[in-house]
Amino acid sequence: MHIGIIGAGLSGLSAALHLLGAGHEVTVYERAPYVGGRAATQRIHRRSGESYELDLGASVLTMPDLAFDALAAGGLARADAEAELDLLPVTPAYAGRFPALGESPAGVLHVPDDLAVDEHMRWQEAMFDAAYERFIGGDAAWGSYANPRDLAALGRLVRLGALRSMQHQVDRRVDDVRARRMLTFQALYAGVAPSAARAVYAVISHMDVGLGVWYPRAGMGAVAEVMARQVDRAGGRVLLNSQVLGLDGRRGEVTGLRYRHLRGDLPVDRERLGAVVVTADAPIADALIAPLGGRPPRRRVRHSPSAVVAHLQVDQDLQDHWPTQAHHTLDFGAAWEQTFAEITATRGRGRLMSDPSFLITRPSVTLGAGSAASGPHETGEHSVVSVLAPCPNLESAPLDWDSIGGEYVRDALRTLEGRGYRGISAAEVLRVDTPADWAQQGMSAGTPFAAAHTLSQTGPLRRPQRVPGIANAVLAGSMTHPGVGVPPALISGKLAAEALADE
Repeated sequence: MHIGIIGAGLSGLSAALHLLGAGHEVTVYERAPYVGGRAATQRIHRRSGESYELDLGASVLTMPDLAFDALAAGGLARADAEAELDLLPVTPAYAGRFPALGESPAGVLHVPDDLAVDEHMRWQEAMFDAAYERFIGGDAAWGSYANPRDLAALGRLVRLGALRSMQHQVDRRVDDVRARRMLTFQALYAGVAPSAARAVYAVISHMDVGLGVWYPRAGMGAVAEVMARQVDRAGGRVLLNSQVLGLDGRRGEVTGLRYRHLRGDLPVDRERLGAVVVTADAPIADALIAPLGGRPPRRRVRHSPSAVVAHLQVDQDLQDHWPTQAHHTLDFGAAWEQTFAEITATRGRGRLMSDPSFLITRPSVTLGAGSAASGPHETGEHSVVSVLAPCPNLESAPLDWDSIGGEYVRDALRTLEGRGYRGISAAEVLRVDTPADWAQQGMSAGTPFAAAHTLSQTGPLRRPQRVPGIANAVLAGSMTHPGVGVPPALISGKLAAEALADE
């Protein structure tokens, strides 16, 4: 069967490799000139002649075996995949930098080495083990909860306290307020405050704090690039600069699609298909499936906060004097509950952080700045630094980011300069992405973190991968099961392939 996949992000490429392994013909359609989606690496050129590669979204790889499994399904041996990806361990996984918080002094906490919370780590691992097989890596999103295996797994999760708040479960086992933050900041990716997130989302913390993180020497986009190459080697096609205009068929069934090449004055092409996988975010996906009877969710979707991301060129000599020397630094303001309240507020009530916290990403720390192995992120005496500032999505706070974005970034950099990051406020800004940019790329509410993982939008209650009303169309990516992040994206592609195989 010829299956079309809309989107060459990690979920689409994962679906392609698993479908090729099952013997199907596959074509992947991607409107961008590169693969990877929210996990892409893009090269930009400056007038000075220097060029830089920027990780546009994901900044590290967790659970790399999921990528290796997809590549193996497409016929690439593990040893060859390891050589092509060339993964480097990221140590520490994170550095948390704190002001004085109550009885805890100001300082830096390296994760996981400085945590010393063995009881909590064992509980996190138990939660992950209980949740993973059925509710993250399995098809429980469309499976029946009447079967004993699902009920047994659900019972184990409940006994572990999965439905209590994430903050409550951390507080009862961890005394250091700084360690508490390092074990709960992942709630941002779930789209809710730690006090409101269910404790089952400790699995996100376990994925990076417990299982470790890696970084490809050629940048995060290398994961998708290697996967796309293997799709080609396995007989599939990846068509870049190819925008899908609509699906063909009759009500309840897809028979093909229409697409056009974005480069050159070429006519619209039609392709006959036996099934389709749609990985685009909800606005684009819903517009594609609606004419054939595909039904979007009836209830209102609550979206995660968004972010402003600035990519900078900073002298390496200045970086060497910064307060931390880590691939990832979480630089916290004193506020915590207030910050989450501001950025996760409901429609029209969101606010910019009054006491901001930032994620600072420096790939050169892992690559080895100044060495022969430093990779593409460094040119001469400069290396790329990315600063992520969480902010409300466009539904929470419909701000005019085209007008305020530049000044917001300048304010953020001045704040970081005042916290000891020498030279950052005078750094050359290479690229900025705001909620307006995410929205222009087709992301719901202007957030790259998709639907929030509230209790009613978690696991089997999240948007299903099967499309109601269309028998041979499935969804993959962050809007559907199992959710947001690199591992869930890879898993969703595999589950989409399995769903079509079941058909």
